Amino acid sequence: MEHRYQLFTDLILNISRCIQKIKNSEVAELGLKGKQVQCMFILDKKKDGASLTELCDLCNEDKGAMSRTVKELMNKDLVYLDEQSTQKYRNPIKLTEKGKSDSAIILDKISTMLEMGGSGITETERGIFYKALTQISNNLTQICENYGGNK
Repeated sequence: MEHRYQLFTDLILNISRCIQKIKNSEVAELGLKGKQVQCMFILDKKKDGASLTELCDLCNEDKGAMSRTVKELMNKDLVYLDEQSTQKYRNPIKLTEKGKSDSAIILDKISTMLEMGGSGITETERGIFYKALTQISNNLTQICENYGGNK
């Protein structure tokens, strides 16, 4: 059991650190930070935009961190707030034309990194891996919910 715990946590932490390092390195030429990648990625997929609350959920970030990320992206003219409501947090955040262009570059980089990171793994193995990882994530989320707090 101790070996499984150490192996699992070491692998997950290493993967997380590598992803952050790769994101930061790959988007530095665009003047972006790794944390902004996930936001841009999500907004590229959500053509009608996403509210700040939705972005928090989809990016697994708290409201403060996501607010800072969106503000940074607005200052770089990559996203804008489509003011449709008087309630600030309900207005969709959308990519600007520059944001769409940078997002296409980001998506290309993500695709390349996924190919490299998954090399040597068959589609069958990938399916089994994601099924197992999803189950572990769901189990741990359930445990965290039993603590009475958020993840």
